[in-house]
Amino acid sequence: MQSRLEDDYVALTTRLRAVEAFCDFLSHGGIVRVAETEGAPFTEVTKIMLARHRREADAIRKMRRTLYPDRADEDFPPLCSRH
Repeated sequence: MQSRLEDDYVALTTRLRAVEAFCDFLSHGGIVRVAETEGAPFTEVTKIMLARHRREADAIRKMRRTLYPDRADEDFPPLCSRH
């Protein structure tokens, strides 16, 4: 059975991987469009979402390094490419 610390580390790493995968999707041509209200025209917000998710990935990475300094980042190379 995994310890609580191991579970928390896995949860942080899983969240980081999800955020980085979304960044990777957007970096390679994915597009995000939203409408402010139902029936309103869609506005592209891809650059905003990419920047927001890159900041989130950086924050999660920093938190993980702070909480788990004995775990090397090299074990989990970042997926979020900066193009």
